[in-house]
Amino acid sequence: MAPRCSTCGLVFQREPGQWLGSWFLNICLAQTVVVLILVLGVGFSWPDPPIVAISLAAAVAAVAVPFAFFPWSRTLWLAIDLAMRPLGFDDGVAPGFELQDDLDRLRDEPGGHGTAA
Repeated sequence: MAPRCSTCGLVFQREPGQWLGSWFLNICLAQTVVVLILVLGVGFSWPDPPIVAISLAAAVAAVAVPFAFFPWSRTLWLAIDLAMRPLGFDDGVAPGFELQDDLDRLRDEPGGHGTAA
């Protein structure tokens, strides 16, 4: 993963230990998938569930899901972190980058807002 956004300059690891939350999300999803496989596998095949097949599917999911979901867990955790702790001036993102769309919209509004008189 790149250390910062190539467009706006946001440093993705805003604090040491930043990614512990993404690991937590990843493990929670993996556990949820494993429990769903176990419950649904036993539930749909009751009264004679194929325990070996269900256990094997759960074990494969326990290993595969964290690897498959890892990039999305980091992105999701960064979005949660940005929602809980909005960008500040010391985060290295130029305020003009964030406000450029609003400034362009303001200039294009009828009535001359943002235009020199």
